[in-house]
Amino acid sequence: MILVRRDAETEDIAALDIASGLLTQRGARTSHAAVVARQLGKVCLVGCTTLRLEEPTRRLQIGETWMCEGDILTLDSGDGSVYAGAVQTAVEPLVELQSRLARLRAQ
Repeated sequence: MILVRRDAETEDIAALDIASGLLTQRGARTSHAAVVARQLGKVCLVGCTTLRLEEPTRRLQIGETWMCEGDILTLDSGDGSVYAGAVQTAVEPLVELQSRLARLRAQ
């Protein structure tokens, strides 16, 4: 579950605790909500200016894509992207870094 808000508020902490991430329309990377979310180990994207929320219908729009509450979305904290649906990820080992570390340990 991703917690989506215009602005994150102090009273959102319980919801943030069970969410896997936070997406806000306003805010900055160093805002209190962003810092708290990251301290909780959550993916956090703030200041998404293309995000439009329709609270009465519990829908959101990003660009041309509309989503309803309960739809799956994926946040990429690396580049700030938001994807509709579940994005498959692959973990690629850092072979060069691992080799360097092994050489340093052997010395």
